[in-house]
Amino acid sequence: MSSTVIIRDLEFNYPALASPKSPFGTEQWEIQVATTDPDKKKELEAVGCKVREKDGKYVTNIKRKTVSQKGDAMEPPKVVDGDKKPLTKAELAKIGNGSQGAVKVFTYEWNAGGRSGTSCMLTDVQITDLVVYEAENVEEEF
Repeated sequence: MSSTVIIRDLEFNYPALASPKSPFGTEQWEIQVATTDPDKKKELEAVGCKVREKDGKYVTNIKRKTVSQKGDAMEPPKVVDGDKKPLTKAELAKIGNGSQGAVKVFTYEWNAGGRSGTSCMLTDVQITDLVVYEAENVEEEF
């Protein structure tokens, strides 16, 4: 059984929403969500997110691949502000660690190779409290 679920009041870190990144050779959009609320942790686990504890918070990375298993191109996750206005690519690049908001995930059950489980895929992101990312001006010395 599959469904779409919205999880609110989350902290965002390491967003890769302006353009996909390619860890381990698979291009994907990704965002790390964090919370200190045990009920939110249970909500994330219920939709198939693998939650771990880090620095006193419950964190998980939610992803969306750029290509489906069938080889079809996937649309990027829709990202909106608190008024549900879509963000431009330039605005997406300004989402910094500590921003707050909600995620919409598609959750689905799977069965493959004698194993089964529940997984989730990033669908939409709403930024309700933006922390602007500013690159540090650091001179590298060798």
